[in-house]
Amino acid sequence: MSGLEPHTLPPVWLGPGAVSDARPLARCADLTDVPVVVGPVAAGAGRVRTGRTDLFSLGVGGVEYADAHPVAPGAAEAVLAWAASRGLSVVVAVQGGRTTELAAVVQGLRRCVDAEALVAVEVDLRTADDQTVLRSMARVREAAPRDLLLLARLASGEPDLVGRARAAVAGGAGVVVVCGQVRLGPDRWWAGPSTLAHTLAGLRELATAAGEQRWPGAPLVASGGVHDTASAEAAVRAGADAVQLGTALWADPTLLDPLRDATLRARESLRRDR
Repeated sequence: MSGLEPHTLPPVWLGPGAVSDARPLARCADLTDVPVVVGPVAAGAGRVRTGRTDLFSLGVGGVEYADAHPVAPGAAEAVLAWAASRGLSVVVAVQGGRTTELAAVVQGLRRCVDAEALVAVEVDLRTADDQTVLRSMARVREAAPRDLLLLARLASGEPDLVGRARAAVAGGAGVVVVCGQVRLGPDRWWAGPSTLAHTLAGLRELATAAGEQRWPGAPLVASGGVHDTASAEAAVRAGADAVQLGTALWADPTLLDPLRDATLRARESLRRDR
C-alpha cells in the first residue's frame, strides 16, 4: 500500500513470537486497533500452533532467545477466523528461505474464507542483504492483493540499513520495521530494554537519510527495547510512527494500552510542533 499516511498506521503492533495465543491477551487489553499477530508462518512447516519462543539466558536488560518455530499456513487461517468473528484485524509474519516460499504463503492466505481480517504481512528480512530484500519484497508484493500492507522487518545492526530500506520500498514495502535486537548467532538474538539504543540509532539513521533523499522514506515501526511510556515516546521522537512490542509483553501484558496511548500522544505532539 503505497502512499500510506503515518497517522493512519496503528500505533502499536505485536512482534512475531510475542504471544503464542492472542486470545488470553484480548482479556486484558483492547485489541480493536492492534493487529493480532500470527507466525512466523512458513510454507511446508508442520506446526499448526505457534510454539513458545525458546529462551537461553537472562541478563541485565534483556534475554537471549531463538526465533519462534514457524507454523503452517493453517495456523494463520485459524487466527483469521477467530479475529474475523470478533471484528479484529490480523498481521501475518512470514519467513522462508526462498522467495517462492514467501509467495506461496501469501497466495494461500488470499484464498482463506476469512481473508478480509488480514490487514498486513510482515516479511522477516533481518539478515538479508539489499538484493535479497528487493527480490523477496517484490515477490510478496506480486502475490499479495494490491491493498494489503507489507512490512519489511530489518535489523538496525546489520550493514547498510539505508540500502536495505531503499530496496524494501522499491520491492513494495509500505512500512519498515526497525529492529534493535542484536544477532548472537544463527536464529539467536538478544532482546529487551538494553536494545533500545540500537533501535533509536536505526530510526535516526533512516529519518536523516530520508531527509537527505537517500531513500524514498516510509512509515517506521520501532521494534526492540520499547518497554514503557518513556521508551515509546523516545522512539517517536527518533522517527518512529508506531512501536512493536515483544519481550515487554512477557513481563507485563497490560502494557499494551498505556503504550498505545503514549505513542498516540507523542505522534500528535510532533504533528503540532511541525
